[in-house]
Amino acid sequence: MRYLGIDLARSLAMILVIIAHALMGANVEAEGSGLGALFLLFSLSPPVFFCLFGCMLQLVYARQYADGAEAETTQKLLTRAVQCWILYMLTCAVMCVASGLPASYFVRCALLLGDTPYTDILKFDAAMLLFCPILVAVSVRVGLWPLVAACLAVQLSYPIISSLPPLSGFPGSSTLSAFLYGGRYIGHTGPSVIHGIGFVVFGMLMGRVWQLRPGREFLLSGPGWTVRIAFLGMVAGAAVLCMWTGIDLTQASERILIRNSNHPLYLLAGCISAVVFIEVLSTLRKACNIGPESFLLVFGKTSLFAFCFGSMLLYAVRLDDREAPADPTLAIWSSITAISLCVLYYYFREGKWAQSNTPWARTYRWIADDSVAQAVRFISSPMLARRRQEVDLTRVTGIV
Repeated sequence: MRYLGIDLARSLAMILVIIAHALMGANVEAEGSGLGALFLLFSLSPPVFFCLFGCMLQLVYARQYADGAEAETTQKLLTRAVQCWILYMLTCAVMCVASGLPASYFVRCALLLGDTPYTDILKFDAAMLLFCPILVAVSVRVGLWPLVAACLAVQLSYPIISSLPPLSGFPGSSTLSAFLYGGRYIGHTGPSVIHGIGFVVFGMLMGRVWQLRPGREFLLSGPGWTVRIAFLGMVAGAAVLCMWTGIDLTQASERILIRNSNHPLYLLAGCISAVVFIEVLSTLRKACNIGPESFLLVFGKTSLFAFCFGSMLLYAVRLDDREAPADPTLAIWSSITAISLCVLYYYFREGKWAQSNTPWARTYRWIADDSVAQAVRFISSPMLARRRQEVDLTRVTGIV
């Protein structure tokens, strides 16, 4: 079954992130703009996107892995990781040229040692995709409980992890440590990799719920009250945590702080928002009879390219002057342009010319898709085959 509510939620989350970046670049802030509720929605969109990726990881990749396509599934995920990293480097190149940064900073960014205003989400996705084969393998072979336990351990260790000093000794070391585990340096946009895995694993949990209740699009629809009670428990836990810590999620500055410091409340709020996104958009999808070919689902199908094109546009028009006055008009037209680029690319990619057998079309498809996939297969196939032989030998030895 295809869960169109997830696709629609992914599309909306992607659009909201692009608009949020445009507003940030144009110096339009929540305080004083009268858009506080909208900015709250913007800030929750990235964790929702990460959770929804976890859903598809469980519903699609884990199923393929369980059906025997272990090597193929692993190579697909690694291919996506490399593609994401390449798109990240493209945006960094545009940023460095537009901002007059030296080539050495581009090299730092390529090595995940640089900070970027809009495209850290691509860097995070590339790193997360590298871990996904492990997440899928554990989910299929053992179950989700080890992953859930590991994520809970990371969140419960917040007082310890948040006090860890940043790395030092080379340019970008503090950024790298913040990217990997967080620590005391909070100048880098969160979440860290070890904290962000929690969003993906929660999404995998949602996917497992759907797998156990095939044919049901809504998470909170039953049967039984287990899922609904668990969700209400999450909401109550977030409320208690807000009161205990004094954190006000309606304040943009405090939302930024809990995100960059990898506070457990950020994970909890993001996971709750993911459920709400899916329920609300599944309801709208059914009410408006939105089908699989709907224009509204385009953005979720090209999410990585959407982030890339949108970020390159924002860098190209130099929306990074923190001293400039707020310019809502600039934010509006840059958002519309970035979203339009995503739509145009989707219809170009799916159009007759790109799918034709002409030499130029074949060259485009090889550059955009096949080249990376072929390189990943060439590098990983011997290792995966050796791993497969070791597993088979272990099973035979155990039987004997």
